[in-house]
Amino acid sequence: MHRSTARRWVGAGLMALLVAAALGTFAVRVRAEEVIFLQDGRTIRADKTTVIGDRLRIEKPSEIIEIPRSDVLTIHEVSRPAASPPSPPPTEVYRDVTQQMNEKVRQETQQILAPPRVHRP
Repeated sequence: MHRSTARRWVGAGLMALLVAAALGTFAVRVRAEEVIFLQDGRTIRADKTTVIGDRLRIEKPSEIIEIPRSDVLTIHEVSRPAASPPSPPPTEVYRDVTQQMNEKVRQETQQILAPPRVHRP
């Protein structure tokens, strides 16, 4: 293989590795949001907040805004909920119910097929 071709393959492989690592890093990271409660009762969701003197910088995905700190009542960090645990398959959920229903059907079938009882005085 020619030296420049080998260099291109190594460069392409390195670039693919860097892109995969970057995508993996972003996919795994869970971002916490912040909710800013304002004095007038409104709320603002932000990815990040920074206090700069007497102003609050609010970073959102589509914009960055600044408001006076005096307009802010509180700031709360909100993390996204964790995924719920997997539910058991239906066979596990209904296992006991199936056994009970089978027993009930068996008993009812026996009652239907049993000879009638005669009452003697």
